[in-house]
Amino acid sequence: MKIHKRIHAVAPTRIDLAGGTVDIWPLYLFLERATTINLAIDLYAETVLEETSEEGRDPQIRLRAEDQSAELSFYWSEIEGVKPPPSLELHWKYLKYFLERKRRSGRFESLRGLTLSTRAKSPAGAGLGGSSTLSVSIIGALKVWCDGNLDTAIDGEKLVEITRDVETTVIKVPAGMQDYYGAMFGGLQILRWGAGGHERKSLSPELLNEMEDRLLLFYSGQSRNSGINNWALFKAFIDRQGAVREQFQGITGATHLLEANLAEKNWKGIGESIASEWSVRRGLAAGITTPEIDEAFSLALSLGATAGKICGAGGGGCFFVYLPEKNTALRESISASLSALPGIRSLPFRAARRGLTVEVTSLA
Repeated sequence: MKIHKRIHAVAPTRIDLAGGTVDIWPLYLFLERATTINLAIDLYAETVLEETSEEGRDPQIRLRAEDQSAELSFYWSEIEGVKPPPSLELHWKYLKYFLERKRRSGRFESLRGLTLSTRAKSPAGAGLGGSSTLSVSIIGALKVWCDGNLDTAIDGEKLVEITRDVETTVIKVPAGMQDYYGAMFGGLQILRWGAGGHERKSLSPELLNEMEDRLLLFYSGQSRNSGINNWALFKAFIDRQGAVREQFQGITGATHLLEANLAEKNWKGIGESIASEWSVRRGLAAGITTPEIDEAFSLALSLGATAGKICGAGGGGCFFVYLPEKNTALRESISASLSALPGIRSLPFRAARRGLTVEVTSLA
């Protein structure tokens, strides 16, 4: 097999500091200035796409999810009839989307073989937007394969829409938006959701550095399904069950407070804002937190942290704690103490200052 071109796409996951779940359409339309704040981190998802040819053979497609040991092979003429396993359904649907784009552009006749491989650093069910990040890396590689170029400043918003729509057909429940923005654009972002479009504000590198030094990330050892959790909250919101709408507005209010404290570099206030958001969120439904995570939060607070919050929809996955100061000894103490708890492990990270990046290597 001869490789003609290699396309390597990398996208970061994210820690949602406040305002998760309000990013699901159409929930944000019912809230006052619905806002999400997240920080992209270097637990990357990667896609490697290789154009190939094999002497005397028809072009073949190979889809691989390396971290799930899944592989699927077929020919271009068979793509419509393929029944991919769940671990490769996203790969197949994105490929079909861009294949149709190639057909419309008149470049379909020049197809070579294709090997599309993915891997992700984020643990499964971590609540860091890993599935959506993987989607962004796949779509970035396929955009370059199809069109020959990618500029996230120009193409990013449209690619977010495509990624959201295709992934929704796989998870089969409404998808939130923040994961795609973290993966596509990176950095520390304030995302304002609204009718007909969204506002995205990237905060300063200085502020990003400060937040990076004040956050510790952990994996609970318990995987969770964000689609199921978010769907229950979505239905409760739409059906006006209990005080869910008021609680969502409370989450939005805490996120606005975090935004104001970030602007003022009020480190104490930032912790209070995160704690306020978590206080409302954990009351949304049973099972959002777990006894093990509550124990970890209690220990972290007793050692000097001022806030903690589960990442994503809850029910397991990852959580973070916030420190009111840059203190190496305090970081090490909390990290070691929480990592000693059953099932808990530390996930060291650095902030990802850039979002999706794609590199192309021509080999023949």
